[in-house]
Amino acid sequence: MERRLPEKILPAAETIVYIATAEDTVVAKLNWYRKGNEVSDQQWSDVLGIIKVQRGRLDYSYMREWSEELGVRDLLDKAIGQAS
Repeated sequence: MERRLPEKILPAAETIVYIATAEDTVVAKLNWYRKGNEVSDQQWSDVLGIIKVQRGRLDYSYMREWSEELGVRDLLDKAIGQAS
């Protein structure tokens, strides 16, 4: 969560919540997908959706580094290919 982003819940509210970046969400979902024996259509669909929507804004080198660390680099590469 070092890369978390501060966001206000409502424009006029003072309360700030922190959300994970798209890159961290992709890597986490790939890790959950792998740990769940790669059967969750929801996790895979979420990953593809994030990559498609955020395509030009993603830090691919960061995702590659962490997916390699977690042993899901093959899934990341597959997802990037499918989302293209």
